[in-house]
Amino acid sequence: MGAAETPAREKQGVQPDCSVIVVSWNTHDYLALCLHSILSDPSVAVASEGSTPAGQLSQTRVEIIVVDNASIDGSAEMVAANFPQVRLLVNNRNLGFAAANNQAIAQASGRVLFLLNPDAYVRPGALHTLVGFLDERPGVAAAGPNVLNPDGTWQAAAFRFATLWDLFCEAVFLSVLFPHSRLFARKELGGFDRDRVRRVDWIQGCALAIRREAWDAVGPFDEGYWMYVEELDWCRRANQQGYRLYFTPDAEVVHYGKRATAKARASVLPLGFRSHFRYFRKFDGRATELAVRAITFVQMGLRAGVSVVMIALGNDRDRWRENLRAYTAVMREALRSG
Repeated sequence: MGAAETPAREKQGVQPDCSVIVVSWNTHDYLALCLHSILSDPSVAVASEGSTPAGQLSQTRVEIIVVDNASIDGSAEMVAANFPQVRLLVNNRNLGFAAANNQAIAQASGRVLFLLNPDAYVRPGALHTLVGFLDERPGVAAAGPNVLNPDGTWQAAAFRFATLWDLFCEAVFLSVLFPHSRLFARKELGGFDRDRVRRVDWIQGCALAIRREAWDAVGPFDEGYWMYVEELDWCRRANQQGYRLYFTPDAEVVHYGKRATAKARASVLPLGFRSHFRYFRKFDGRATELAVRAITFVQMGLRAGVSVVMIALGNDRDRWRENLRAYTAVMREALRSG
């Protein structure tokens, strides 16, 4: 795949309990924070040559694999210089989220795979808790932590599979106006108790722990999705094979969100919806895909209208112009034949 890598550790090293996979593209400062959060966690020990040191028997042994997708901000050089414990794979082009994760997982050796966004960091004990959660539940394919915004508020990262009704509610702002409603915010698990373990349909890939055995059975990410939806697709396949997925509030991850793509929203958002349309065509058929395209056109049209009003009012015009470009680009994507 055109990747260079740091020297591999010897095979006789301690077997890791968990392989942490981080795919990065121009996230220099966030990536440093992400890696530091793992390495400074007292419940975690980096799997390395030799036996586990005394006093670390209760720790979760991890290996960390970072895939740099052709960053130009010095991210790869920063990792190589400051984090010698990390295995670094450097691609000479951006392979996308799915292919880069598949690349790393093919070389991972932990019985649990933990996918972590570079703009996220783990709170102490999170990895240890997730590995223990999966170890105690053999029939569970994957688990998601309690994902928080930087201000400590809850961030939606575990969901039900969306129906056309859910997409309509999202399009006309019902899920935003009634975020705790079990009717209007069903996909986002509106109204559910976030303080207890519960079964969910799918977990966002910003922080996703997968049992290696389940990964091998379900298969790798579908590389037909270049950006977004990859984890949704994988979780849908896992459900089809009878696996269960769970949310646990006892592990916490803080996620900044979309830091690498924020400045290119007008080009990135249509790619996300292209994956969205492909997903519905793949699992639910052409008729459902066309309905989703129609709902999306209405959704983006409403948001474009709001953007025009905000520009006219003079409120943060640069941001709203960028939003308008993004929404109209998605509208064009929705009209494509697919």
